[in-house]
Amino acid sequence: MIKHVLLFKFRDDLPAGTAEDVLAELETFPSRYPAMRNWSSGPNISTRDGSMTHGFVVEFPAEQDLLDYLHSESHERFVRERWRPVIERQVIVSFPG
Repeated sequence: MIKHVLLFKFRDDLPAGTAEDVLAELETFPSRYPAMRNWSSGPNISTRDGSMTHGFVVEFPAEQDLLDYLHSESHERFVRERWRPVIERQVIVSFPG
């Protein structure tokens, strides 16, 4: 099992509703990528570090499943067209779990 964690901060200057639209699209990922397991996401409620606004965690059965997802055309298109224009900062970690 591979755990894939993404922590991120939306840009401060986004038009109203933009962040919500991107979050709603992210929520469709488990149905679009069948290898995803145990999807969990939400806003950062930490009182210790507010440098990221949101995060998600998802599991993949094997590292190759994660790689297939990351390199899929639909994921690459989402990152290029929807993600990069609205994200100020991100941290991505994947590890065996």
